[in-house]
Amino acid sequence: MRSKSALILILLVSEILISQESPNRLDVATSPLNSNSLPDSMRVNLPVENPSEEVDRRKSVLLNGIDSEVATILTELRREKNEKYNDVLKDILQETRNSSIATGIYSLWEETSYKAGLVIAENELVKVVDELAFEPATVKAAMSYLAKLKHFKSQNLLIEIVDNRNSEIATSAVRAIGLMGGAVDAARIKRLLDKLKAEDPFVEEELVAALIVALGDLRYGPAADELIAIVDDASIPAVHRRFACISVGKIGRIEDYEVIERIYYETDDANLRSYALAGLAEFPNRDDITAVLIQALKRDSFWRIRMIAAEKLSESDAPGVRELLRYKIVNDPVKQVRIASVHALGKSSNRRDWNFLIEYFVNSKNPSDIRLASFLALTENRIPGTEKAIFSIMDRLWKEDKERFLEFICLEASKIEWAALATVYERMLNHENWVIQVYGIRGIRRNNIVSLMNRINSFDREGIDERVRREVRHGG
Repeated sequence: MRSKSALILILLVSEILISQESPNRLDVATSPLNSNSLPDSMRVNLPVENPSEEVDRRKSVLLNGIDSEVATILTELRREKNEKYNDVLKDILQETRNSSIATGIYSLWEETSYKAGLVIAENELVKVVDELAFEPATVKAAMSYLAKLKHFKSQNLLIEIVDNRNSEIATSAVRAIGLMGGAVDAARIKRLLDKLKAEDPFVEEELVAALIVALGDLRYGPAADELIAIVDDASIPAVHRRFACISVGKIGRIEDYEVIERIYYETDDANLRSYALAGLAEFPNRDDITAVLIQALKRDSFWRIRMIAAEKLSESDAPGVRELLRYKIVNDPVKQVRIASVHALGKSSNRRDWNFLIEYFVNSKNPSDIRLASFLALTENRIPGTEKAIFSIMDRLWKEDKERFLEFICLEASKIEWAALATVYERMLNHENWVIQVYGIRGIRRNNIVSLMNRINSFDREGIDERVRREVRHGG
């Protein structure tokens, strides 16, 4: 018995000695993990969570999220015209291999007129010219972005790409050249005309159409004969004849007016007639076109012709034009004509026309889509009285907005750069609907209304919808 006790004692002493010699052995059941009690060589600096540390959700997703999540964020940013993350996206664009993400980034940069990415976009064109590997969708998005921001330095590269074997890429390059406009070297524009003459219009229908439009946008006089021949040739694709009518008008040779006029009055093709009318309106210094447009809006049975006539009359102060537009807004049987008439009337400088649009917008008996068009015309043209009209809608729909009309108005208002709507944005903050509160925050920030910034910051507190708090902290 004594020997057994001695053996147990020896084992206990051995265990104690081993634990003292081996610092890696810790009795987790009885000893708390305290780094200060360990030797320096054993101490580990663990990350400490700071509950007050702010995390920008959108930035985090853009930097670390999967492609589908990034694409969702880009869609939101485009809808909001949010430029906050453009610098971050510049780095993401250069590392991504996903053309959908690249396209989304370029589209956002177009919306926000972001110039720091122009060199990156130009490098996409260099890949094509140097016959390096490229992604067509990304190159097309880059071209559109360069054109929208009028990056004239890239014109020479675009001209080179016009002859690319990839017809889709060549077509996009032609469109970008036309959209960019500006002073293009005449010898280089001639390459577009030569290509138009050389291409088979049935094999390369889209490319030929783009060439016709671009030559008109560039007002390239030497192309007029070729374009007139296209207008007069009933055997070629109809879309080419239509676009040629407008391009002939933009070039504006006096002797070509009668050709387009004949097409307008004599052809049985209603769509071709509508393009001919648009072409006639493009000719410079033709006072008689107003009378033609008035008759077209008033009497023509084809809705597209009436719509184009309304659009082209937007700058006219001729007698009877404004009265006719008001009549069409109320009575035309086709929605597109009514909306075109609304936008045309919005260009007026007459108080009576302004009051008409305001009253139409406020009247709940009118169709919602035309009322919304009226609101856009009021805001786009900064028409006095718009603020009061919005308040009238708010008073009526503040408690109950079954058709979400107020919500749509607040959404559109949040996209507008017009500081005169400051009181409207402030009132949005008072609504119980978190969506409308967010629109108010965005409107205030878009217009940099400093006097309301403290009001925005006050929304970052307990009891406020987390989605609103997130908007306050990080813009979404």
